[in-house]
Amino acid sequence: MNQRLFLDTNVLLDVLLERPGYQAALKLLQAGSDGRVSLCTSVLSMANIAYVLRKTLNPGLLTPTLKQISSLLEVLPMDSSQLDNALLLSGPDFEDVLQAVCAVQGGCAQLITRNPKHFNIQPGLLPGWTPPRILAPESFQQ
Repeated sequence: MNQRLFLDTNVLLDVLLERPGYQAALKLLQAGSDGRVSLCTSVLSMANIAYVLRKTLNPGLLTPTLKQISSLLEVLPMDSSQLDNALLLSGPDFEDVLQAVCAVQGGCAQLITRNPKHFNIQPGLLPGWTPPRILAPESFQQ
């Protein structure tokens, strides 16, 4: 079975906007396309990507771009169980705590992000919670 990797919003935006360092994220997408890994993200990431891209993309390209992204990876749902768990954890960025909870509940042992400091998540009131391994795109090795 392939490794399941959770891609944070910023990793996908790196590729879409060709931001510095996007080549490492592109290699991850290629690994997913080749079937060497299974890639996931959250529905929250898709909403955040739409929010950012609507400012720069032609309006007619937004939906096709989101469909293309979602065809490359599994978009994990988010519901009140992730919210409830995230509220019990302690971390510097609540949105990233939600992402980590989604990754864990989606079976992803590794979360790939450009902002590893945001994922310094402590168990807080959720004892026994194990966070995913946090890696930068260029640090991931198969």
